[in-house]
Amino acid sequence: MKRSTRSANRKSLQPPFTVVLWAIFSVVAAPTAGSQRPQGLSLPATENADSNPPLATAKRLIATGHFKEAEGTLHVLLARDSLSADARYLLAYALLRQDHAKEALEQYTQAAALRTPTAGELVDVGKAYVLLEDYEDAGKWMLRSVAMNPDDPEAWYSLGRLRFTEQRFSDALECFKRALALAPGSVKVENNLGLAYDGLNRTDEAMTAYRQAIAWQEAGPAKDASEQPLMNLGIALEQQGQLSEARALLTRAAAIAPDEPRVHEHLGQISMQQGKYPDAEKELETATRLDPQKSNLHYLLGQTYRHLGRQEDAKAEFDTAARLGRTPPKP
Repeated sequence: MKRSTRSANRKSLQPPFTVVLWAIFSVVAAPTAGSQRPQGLSLPATENADSNPPLATAKRLIATGHFKEAEGTLHVLLARDSLSADARYLLAYALLRQDHAKEALEQYTQAAALRTPTAGELVDVGKAYVLLEDYEDAGKWMLRSVAMNPDDPEAWYSLGRLRFTEQRFSDALECFKRALALAPGSVKVENNLGLAYDGLNRTDEAMTAYRQAIAWQEAGPAKDASEQPLMNLGIALEQQGQLSEARALLTRAAAIAPDEPRVHEHLGQISMQQGKYPDAEKELETATRLDPQKSNLHYLLGQTYRHLGRQEDAKAEFDTAARLGRTPPKP
């Protein structure tokens, strides 16, 4: 099913996306790029935001996470100046951050005709293809990015995430090691290093990486804390039967990210293993509310209701789990 989804997405990415974007980049990235630009264009490599207040406003909005507002500002700017390369790249990025991958690629294609993409912009092109589950083209652009700038830790991290998604765990591990060498102390990279080790069934090394990520995180600002290394270590400990430490870590993760369903799912599972069914009920009800299409959450909640003597509620949850289990994934 996943392969057919990917094929459907790839079909929609025929020109003007993959083929045209690659052709444009091949022209503008050539050594004689300046002479290859469309006639009538004489654009600087980057535009001065100080002399372009709408562009500066859009950059501030993006920097503060107001992507929809930035999109509106950039549309107005481009209606007045359609040849602003930076505005096109920024619009593409704002669309990407709203998960509008196809629309983002349209803007990246137009922007590449105006200015050579930077290595960082090519990483974002790759991320757009990841959202569309077109991993082949995502890899093409991310590899081009690291070839252009092999010292960019974010590019290596993004390539590692792609390889992890493809279940190419050894390749992901090497990418994360490269990223960590370039950005020592990065919590997100160290956490993903742990995930790669986990994918290779190197559990001890995975847990060491998670603990290191947590230690670095605790040494930094509390506002930057992520639930991810706490959750990943908690799940690993749960799988080894170390339930008390796992519960403590997952409880901390829930305090950081109360809307993360996996945290509540595993807290519920731990409570079930400990025979604390009222606690399990609370956690699993929260998990199913946050992720109502996940069949195993309804099954676990049904088991909890059954232990609490709520037979009709249990049957309803088992029925929902069975129905969702038969429902094919959305394309």
